[in-house]
Amino acid sequence: MAENDQRFSAETAVKPGEQTKGDNSSLIPSVEGALPPRTGYLRVNWYKRTGKYRPFPTSCAAGCALIAVSLFSLGLVLCGAKHTTSGILAGLFLFSSGLVQIITGIWAIVDNNVWGSTFLLCYGAFFMSLGSIISDLFGVVSSYESTSDFDNAFGLYLISWLVFTFFMWIATIKSTLPLFALMTFLWVFFLLYAIAVFGNHSGCKTAAGIFCFLSSACAFYGMYDGLHSKASAYLPSPEGKWTRMLGSTNAPTDESRVEII
Repeated sequence: MAENDQRFSAETAVKPGEQTKGDNSSLIPSVEGALPPRTGYLRVNWYKRTGKYRPFPTSCAAGCALIAVSLFSLGLVLCGAKHTTSGILAGLFLFSSGLVQIITGIWAIVDNNVWGSTFLLCYGAFFMSLGSIISDLFGVVSSYESTSDFDNAFGLYLISWLVFTFFMWIATIKSTLPLFALMTFLWVFFLLYAIAVFGNHSGCKTAAGIFCFLSSACAFYGMYDGLHSKASAYLPSPEGKWTRMLGSTNAPTDESRVEII
């Protein structure tokens, strides 16, 4: 059986006796079997599996795909493409990025993926709630007497997700460059969108759409990285040492810094 990626084996894992490179303490051996952070698996730290094989595939590629499609569509709407309104996004937010993405987050819990499950579950809940607001499913919009009252409430709603995204962002400092970029763009998107809603600034709304679009590009890369391995693609993901953040470039020598899953 070909063992070409982290789905089934430890191709990128540290081999017995291997030592960290580019470190003054290179005589200290790295933790054997440790796997590096990976964008497509939503892994933000080095980790080690207790078993050799996975009983089922990861759900993170599907989760990345769903959030990428939603961010891509929302970004185009916010940028005013074809003068389209957001009503068309209600079904996408409620079912694709809402219901199905939450299911992928539950499977990430089974895989003992703390950051990945939090990412998929919480943003799945965000998109589901946003879909209910857009569709006025629970009478949220109609409960406000004026547009300004709704905008103020919606702005506060976005601010709360801005704070949440900040804490998710700082958790990617030792992950991979694409994951760090995804959370950076997503945080800026929430910031600009909140400013646009509070002040009714069309320029900030367009800028928010651009950063939303950039976030979707990073999520699409995560989907590609999770799907395309050496065994299944002619152009596998370029994920490697150069895509890791500085804090995770070399394998850890302390086992307490490796997550056991």
